[in-house]
Amino acid sequence: MESTPSINRYEQLPEIDTTLQEQAKQLGTTKTFSPLPSMGVLLIKGDMAAKLLHGQASQKIEDLPEGELRLSLLTSPKGRPYATFYVVRHPEGLLLLLPRSTLETTQTNLSKFAPLYRCTFEDKSDEIAVVGFNHADAKVESVDAFNLPGVTERSIGLCRFETLTALFNGSNNSELTPVSETTWNLTQIENVQILLEQSHTDQFIPQMLNYQATGAISFKKGCYTGQEIIARAQYRGGVKKRLQRLIGDGEAKAGDQVVCLMEGDKTEAGEVLLSAINAEGKTELLAVLKDNTLEEPLLTADDQPLTLIDLPYGLEKQEI
Repeated sequence: MESTPSINRYEQLPEIDTTLQEQAKQLGTTKTFSPLPSMGVLLIKGDMAAKLLHGQASQKIEDLPEGELRLSLLTSPKGRPYATFYVVRHPEGLLLLLPRSTLETTQTNLSKFAPLYRCTFEDKSDEIAVVGFNHADAKVESVDAFNLPGVTERSIGLCRFETLTALFNGSNNSELTPVSETTWNLTQIENVQILLEQSHTDQFIPQMLNYQATGAISFKKGCYTGQEIIARAQYRGGVKKRLQRLIGDGEAKAGDQVVCLMEGDKTEAGEVLLSAINAEGKTELLAVLKDNTLEEPLLTADDQPLTLIDLPYGLEKQEI
């Protein structure tokens, strides 16, 4: 089934005219909300939606309770994720919250199983707005909020676009400050969690992105596409690069290389997946780096020094 291109209604929202550094300061000092235009919303519609997704996803889905959000993956037969998403219950089935760039591929792949489970798919990205809140207790009327996993208390909200516009206008008596999605990405970097865009799908096994440590994989749920490869990597090892958090003065963006100085020579250490400007004006980023480069000097592609920041979690698997 082909997906219908969605209208990006986020473009109709008021502009945020403060600098990214100023927004990052607000992120640390006040309650904020962030429209997330890069996120799409896919409805799997039908009574057997949970059964369909449970059979394909890396996380348990059938026992997902109302009001809870879970992080999960869809992987190729080679065990490489082509979609990462949050999933929540919906009166008509399940909602997948995922990068817009991966929505079409996700729908196409899952639609292969739709006739068996009598499900249909609808792109709701032009109807349901996705909003990030930097405090999980930032409750807003007419917004369905779901706590996010991680070391900081954050939540994802779903609402009508009219409600999101009202947040900007302050007409709902909210004292929340708007900050951009780029600034919201600082919270993803702090938690060292990544949602894969289409440009990075099918490139990594989940353990390279620390998904075994962030609750995206259940090692008890049974079979799903790619499960044997993922289990082999977990129990037999062989993973030689992982998602890391870094900070530096230079610029870096998704797709840029991180360089390592090894015995005086430059060599590729890894690739940047996400970056943002923090309250001090420095660049924070997430990059997949080779393990053997972590003790060596690391640089941006334009030779600016980078410093590793400790992960907020251990790399052992969560027992789910």
